[in-house]
Amino acid sequence: METITTQQQWRIALITTFLYLFTLVSYAKHQEADSTIIKIDKRNQTIIDGKSTNVSLREDLQQLFQKNGMQLDDETWKGIRRIVNSDMTKDTVLVITQNQKSINVAIKAQGVSTNSYRFSNSASSSSSNSSNNRQNVQIGLKGVHVKDGNDEVHVDWNGVVVKDGSEETKVVWRDTTKVKNRRDSYGSRTGFNIYFGLNAFSNTNNIGGAYNTKDFELSPLGARYFGFGWTRSSYLSKGAKAALKMSYGLEFSWYNFMFENNRYIDKGANAIEFKDYVDKNGQPVDLSRNKLTIAYINVPFMPYVAFGKKSTVTYVGLGGYVGYRLDSYTKTKEENSGEKRWNHSSFYLNNLRYGLAFELGLKDFPDLFLNYDLTNLFQDGRGPKVGGISFGIRL
Repeated sequence: METITTQQQWRIALITTFLYLFTLVSYAKHQEADSTIIKIDKRNQTIIDGKSTNVSLREDLQQLFQKNGMQLDDETWKGIRRIVNSDMTKDTVLVITQNQKSINVAIKAQGVSTNSYRFSNSASSSSSNSSNNRQNVQIGLKGVHVKDGNDEVHVDWNGVVVKDGSEETKVVWRDTTKVKNRRDSYGSRTGFNIYFGLNAFSNTNNIGGAYNTKDFELSPLGARYFGFGWTRSSYLSKGAKAALKMSYGLEFSWYNFMFENNRYIDKGANAIEFKDYVDKNGQPVDLSRNKLTIAYINVPFMPYVAFGKKSTVTYVGLGGYVGYRLDSYTKTKEENSGEKRWNHSSFYLNNLRYGLAFELGLKDFPDLFLNYDLTNLFQDGRGPKVGGISFGIRL
């Protein structure tokens, strides 16, 4: 078996790299030939071969982009304007791609007399020396650079640069759709969210029989709701001023039902019970804290209509959630002594919960949310048929 030397390995790598780069350049030039070409006179800042109009260069470009089923967004326009207003003395070509459609914007520094397109910020004339006659391949975070004598090819995230002596051609690939995705022009629920608000019992008119409605009275500001989670969003449809999206994710939430009186909830033999609180000596004492906490893991899903970020209302969503109980406990704190007691128990709570969720996104203000359980908190026959409701702000 013949052993491949290091020099032969470098030759194979060089040939492979050249073939790869040649394919990329050929494909880019093929795409350029098949795409629409817009020529801009850099000195007069007008469209070459365009109709004489009184509109601005941007408006002219916007019309040409729209004819080709594309949009001239702010980022693309800034890139074109930067080159048009620069001191570059050589022609430039920008290849702009959206949704598998492309437009070549040729910015001509010398009017219509020049046929070659180059980038003056990287073009330079180099004299031949001994180092130019050697092959060199560099691969790193800045891209792939191959040099063979006076010929050089460089590939990076921005595009391809091909130098043939003093002649240089640069093809820039840029998908403006990805830029829009990074800087979404519509309101969004995507990311890490924190929910903070209040909670209460719903359907309290069902309390009766063995239970006293007064036992279920909650502190108006002490019954607090807290949650956090992560959500993702995807487009269902998109219009000129609004878009329909679907969000989904994973959340953790806590109900804190803070009771106003000194009777605390307990798990009886067959159902929940409310008992009078007494200290270690069997004497009734007042409580400064008396609450039932329930922790859930939830899977939310919410279709929502997102509006442009200039709108006061950024989005409106109506969806639902499914959750599973992770833990539940009571906490009491004596007012005078400060003694605290915790009691972890199931309290005959339903493990599964589901309900409806509503959210309203507001510009320059925390978003608002409302959750309404469609399931009862307690198991049938083990407690009153009450549910949970929470509302507040989303950060």
